[in-house]
Amino acid sequence: MGLFNFLFGGSKTKVADRVHSQPLSPKLASFRENFVEIELLGFFGPFRKSHSGEWAICWSDSDEPNHRGGYRESGHGRYVLYNVTQDRIALQGKLERPNSGSVAENGTFAIEDWHFGSELSGTFYVISSTGRELIKKKFEANLYNSAISDTGHFAVCQTANSPLGEDGNRFTAFDVEKTVELFSIHPPTGRADRYMFIEDIPKFGVVINKIGTFYYDMLGNFIDSEKFDAARLRCDRYDVVLLAAEEIVKTPELNDQLASAALEATIRALSLGAEKDQSWKAIALKIQGLAHEFLRNNEGAIAAFDEALRINPKIGVKRKADSLRRKLMRNEPFS
Repeated sequence: MGLFNFLFGGSKTKVADRVHSQPLSPKLASFRENFVEIELLGFFGPFRKSHSGEWAICWSDSDEPNHRGGYRESGHGRYVLYNVTQDRIALQGKLERPNSGSVAENGTFAIEDWHFGSELSGTFYVISSTGRELIKKKFEANLYNSAISDTGHFAVCQTANSPLGEDGNRFTAFDVEKTVELFSIHPPTGRADRYMFIEDIPKFGVVINKIGTFYYDMLGNFIDSEKFDAARLRCDRYDVVLLAAEEIVKTPELNDQLASAALEATIRALSLGAEKDQSWKAIALKIQGLAHEFLRNNEGAIAAFDEALRINPKIGVKRKADSLRRKLMRNEPFS
């Protein structure tokens, strides 16, 4: 990986009466909002600090000699591990396209390599402050995000969608201290915005903005399923509410209580803004129709299906609406 250690510092004898008259030496790293500059290394790029602020992992997805960043076929980027407290470059190295680092309180850090070329792939690394490679996991999908726990004991990463293979939309957890993968699953929670680590149990929390935090155990079992379903129906994002309601009306365990809950959720979603978004309004009406049908309110089901079809003729309920209408006209019993 081409890792190098750079040690800086050393004691200097100072004359007492000059301590206040001479300016302090500038720090090696200069932090400016979301970016850091390390002039000594000719380095500029994003960074992320540890919780205490002692460590910073910095990266540059750029082929510096040729001034090329982002998508490219060659020209490695680099990362730098900097100890803020000691004002010391602890480590630096190169990857094809380093991105999205995070660092623990002991200097162990996670970083993503987004790879050269247009192929959907990425490699997730966890590396110690001395340069030891603890975790290396390649996916045939782009990396979406990742994190390391404050202690450096655990790390997680998640991939984006991939039409080929099984690596797309995976949530993967690692025991960094044991250098092993704990699980890799397609999570029912979808993509997380950030992560929480409960280490004494242990369990891994996925944080979904405006919905909540939900946990998986160390085997990848989702232990907050009911909490997750309830939170989605209660949240203020109409897209999330409607997706949850749609799952309800499609479940084999659907009953009158669940169908009523899905119906109420669609009404709430429309009030939250889906009424003004024609694509989501059509979905809400489709769900209403399915819920009404299950609750044996056939006129209500036909009315909801017809309105959904007026908005989106390809929403997939025309045959169902026509079938219900024929049965209603013949006074046939509805199953």
